[in-house]
Amino acid sequence: MLHFDVPKFLGSILAAAPRAGDVLIAVGLPPQVQVDGELVRLKLPGLERFTPFQTEAVVLHLLAQASPAAAARVRQEGAAHFAYSVPGVSRFRVAVFSQRGTFAVSLRAVPEKVPTLGGLRLPEAMRQACGERHGIVVVSGPAGSGRTTSLAAMLAELNGSRSCHVVTVEDPIEFLHRHARATVNQREVGTDTPTLAQGLASGLRQGAQVFLVAEPHDAREAGLILEAAETGHLVFTSLRGYDTASSLLRLLSLFPSDERTEVRSRLGRALRWVFTQQLIPHRDGRRPVVEVWRSTRATAAHLADGQLTSTLLADTLRDGEADGQVWFDRELERRVREGEIEVETAVASAVLPRQLELRLQDFRGGRS
Repeated sequence: MLHFDVPKFLGSILAAAPRAGDVLIAVGLPPQVQVDGELVRLKLPGLERFTPFQTEAVVLHLLAQASPAAAARVRQEGAAHFAYSVPGVSRFRVAVFSQRGTFAVSLRAVPEKVPTLGGLRLPEAMRQACGERHGIVVVSGPAGSGRTTSLAAMLAELNGSRSCHVVTVEDPIEFLHRHARATVNQREVGTDTPTLAQGLASGLRQGAQVFLVAEPHDAREAGLILEAAETGHLVFTSLRGYDTASSLLRLLSLFPSDERTEVRSRLGRALRWVFTQQLIPHRDGRRPVVEVWRSTRATAAHLADGQLTSTLLADTLRDGEADGQVWFDRELERRVREGEIEVETAVASAVLPRQLELRLQDFRGGRS
């Protein structure tokens, strides 16, 4: 195992499971891959289960290709995430972490080709959002929902359609964007800039017109995103949440409680779009279902002063359908009625499942 060929190993994994999402390496188990949300154990000759020594060998190889900061984080914090490339195979987003005195590794394959909005079957509203000149555009969703991929597709759309200077601050860099109509400079936290906040603060002095930044994790990072939008920049970022309400509440929770009223008012002026997506099983594989919140007089006023609950925001989105708003559960209902999603799948994924189940009673009855 001293000469364990990690690139060859990863190539064989992707060859054995071409639809694999995450590759998981853990002591005492064989290699595992996530396929359509399910964890599958692979049988590879000579690798029935990983030993502590084998997993450490994999980790040492991966860290040798990463920045010194990643290795330092593993030593000091017990975990790190970074990008790793195997030429001719794939790029990977890597998470290394210690558990019970041994290492575990999660690797997510990142296609070398930057995706397109059309190829991902994302809504036309995302293309419209790329035409904004300033403000904040958020792509949110739970873990594993494809937020990074959607943001990459939006940046590719902007890159091909607008002559401007784009600076990204990513943690880590996953998709590599070539200069097209736009000039795209990509900076990685831990390699090109010590922190997201410092990278964004520096970007404000680097002549950037558009930013794409990693998910903010504290008030300083979120405040700089707001400041950039308020000073005439267009900022793309991501948040975690199951719907618009939970995403916005997560953003507000980053700020001290005595600042949130003012922050809500500022967001009401700066926020342009929120796209909240989940990857839902369809008849032809998992595809994104996207809730669309866009800034209008009504939605901005509600963001500044209204209650941010899933039920009330659902009412706001339903009332704004003529303005391009899309409520997540309404989109699930539409796809069920068009035969793309099973009723049980839609109800299990809904923000307000009981309401959706009641609305689909006629559909269940018509099919039986």
